[in-house]
Amino acid sequence: MACTRRKFMKSTAQATFAGTASAGFFLSGCNKKDSSNKVKLGVSGFSADAYRKLIDELGFTDKTGIEVEVVLRPKTTNELLMQMASSIQAGTSPYDILDFEDSIAMSLSRAGWLAPLDDLISQDVWDDFTPALMKMTKDWDQYKGQTFRIHHNFELCYWWYRKDWFDSKGIAVPKTWDDVSAMGKVFTDKAAGIWASEEGLIKNCNLSVYLEWITRQAGGNPYQAGPELQAALRYIHDLMFKHDVMNPSCIQKNYDQQNNDYIADRVAFMRQWPFFYDVTRQHKKWFNEDKVVCGLPPVGPAGAASSTYACGWGWGIPKTAPRYDQACELLKFLISVENSPKLLKYSNWFLNARHSVLNAAGEDGLVKYLKMYLDAGIVTTRPFHSRRYTEAVSKIENIASAYLTNQITLADAMKSTRKKMDLL
Repeated sequence: MACTRRKFMKSTAQATFAGTASAGFFLSGCNKKDSSNKVKLGVSGFSADAYRKLIDELGFTDKTGIEVEVVLRPKTTNELLMQMASSIQAGTSPYDILDFEDSIAMSLSRAGWLAPLDDLISQDVWDDFTPALMKMTKDWDQYKGQTFRIHHNFELCYWWYRKDWFDSKGIAVPKTWDDVSAMGKVFTDKAAGIWASEEGLIKNCNLSVYLEWITRQAGGNPYQAGPELQAALRYIHDLMFKHDVMNPSCIQKNYDQQNNDYIADRVAFMRQWPFFYDVTRQHKKWFNEDKVVCGLPPVGPAGAASSTYACGWGWGIPKTAPRYDQACELLKFLISVENSPKLLKYSNWFLNARHSVLNAAGEDGLVKYLKMYLDAGIVTTRPFHSRRYTEAVSKIENIASAYLTNQITLADAMKSTRKKMDLL
């Protein structure tokens, strides 16, 4: 069933009021009259400084006469959706241009709240997209034949491992699911708190990330509730309880805890997002290159081409943006072939799979791993639910968590997942 605007706003409001005490703040503040002539660019806090610097140093205002104010958007999906629902219902938007993630992209595009961008995208920009980025764009940034978001980063699930540990034991890095399953006997020492692998599997999107990754390796999409999801769930459960590869307590851990365990010398290998590259290098007394090596992920039943997936953040323009025309000019400036590679100077947040960016990035730092994965042909797109992604994530996480904590059987988990996905 299609998610109408009225139903979407109602369900979003209910989810936000249930999930955050700050919802009232956004409701009380988002409808105030905005007298500023500055284009409001809504970004997350961790990227704000880079945005302010690049807007200033690349000379957008000098070239166009348009001033830009970088403003902070809410951190969580529910908070941002609540803010957008309330303001758009009032015929306005707190942002003229917004930097947002995949889950937001699905919700806002299906609600019809984003302006089409195709007229703003020149052919030289399209030609700058690699096949991998174009595939992600078609899956995640286009709806009903229109483009509603342009990615500025291209984030992969990378596979990190302790080369020093593998070298000291004289064993090869695992290349398949079966190889991974054998690593519990090699590395896990429960008494010392050391496990072969780890993951942040706490609910609220962390669990779904890993489940999407493993199900992709199995050849499917978890939100289709097919045999690939069943194989993924069984594999994860076996890693925890049969092979002693992964600590069952991962189901209660977030990414910070996962990363801390790795840096505390308790993990031999794991999947993690690219931000882990910078996290490890902040621990200067601990860090050396052999402790944090990025390799190709182990191959699952679907073969090497489905070893990992790409996701990312990008820019979109709300249909009710108060300064719509000026926002269009800012978007064209940011996505241009001339400026896109320049953004990387300010942050890895702007590392993506455009030809101009990859050519300008060189071979140092994280880019060498991105190129390695692209050259290996192992990158696919992130699985999604085509209409109600955020709700689908919540439902599938609840069921998977129950199974991975032995509260229900695999058969019951699959039956419940199929039923809930059908209802969506």
